[in-house]
Amino acid sequence: MNQTQHNWKLGLTLSLITVFFWSTLPVSLKISLDVMDAWSLTWLRFIFAAIFTAILLVSRRRLHQFKSLSTADWLWLLLAAIMLVANYLLFLYGLEMTSPANAQVFIQMAPLLMTLGGVMLFKETFSRRQLLGALSILLGMALFFNDQLKQIISSDFTTGFWVMFAAAATWAIYALIQKRLASKLSSQAILLFIYVFASFVLLFGIETQGWEQINSTQWWAIAYACVNTVGAYSAFAEALNHWQASRVGMVLAMTPVFTLFFINAFASLFPELLNPEHIQTWGLVGVALIVSGSMLASLKK
Repeated sequence: MNQTQHNWKLGLTLSLITVFFWSTLPVSLKISLDVMDAWSLTWLRFIFAAIFTAILLVSRRRLHQFKSLSTADWLWLLLAAIMLVANYLLFLYGLEMTSPANAQVFIQMAPLLMTLGGVMLFKETFSRRQLLGALSILLGMALFFNDQLKQIISSDFTTGFWVMFAAAATWAIYALIQKRLASKLSSQAILLFIYVFASFVLLFGIETQGWEQINSTQWWAIAYACVNTVGAYSAFAEALNHWQASRVGMVLAMTPVFTLFFINAFASLFPELLNPEHIQTWGLVGVALIVSGSMLASLKK
């Protein structure tokens, strides 16, 4: 492990930035999906990210990194791209079947799967204090999403659950491959390949009919979803370069807490676009457990 991977303060900061981006994303996606199909929205996000990242790497003259890759590295890179494209599409299809809050219930399996993978594949270890933090997160999630889970079990959201589980699994695989390739390519180079690959693959399925009827508020939501792609994955990839995958996964466990906050804040400002989520007493207890557990599992002396 190189020296930069021990820079936990930078890793924590980048992880928190990722939390902000991902916790605000479901709000913009839910609004965007009212006027655009999941496939076309995903293509727009990837083409924007591809152009932005390409300009960044060309200006820094860092495209030469790809010359040092072996055949095995290229295959891992291709698999990472396939997994992330699948994650984007599955998440959006799952979001169409449920609410932003319930979507975060399901997708929260992703950082936990990444944490487990980091321990198993990269031999990352937990101290007793960090293990206690992980248990606190799990208990907090169970309390925080108690009402939503009851709704999921008693309704016809079963299909949405399995779609989100698949989205979580594909994201965890992508994240672990990203970690594996970090010694060969910069995070931005890895993401550039994924963005370009996705842009070409998804190009043939986009539907532009009806775009002229999208209003300015909805276009802002779509634009933010595009910008969010670059910001979130840049911060996340850099976090993996400076910190252990299991630690990053624990910080990302705070995402659903902030998601609920942003949903309610936005719903109060634009009630015609989004419905608020109500948090009960036990849900607030869950919030405290998730946040404290995440910090306990992540911070060092």
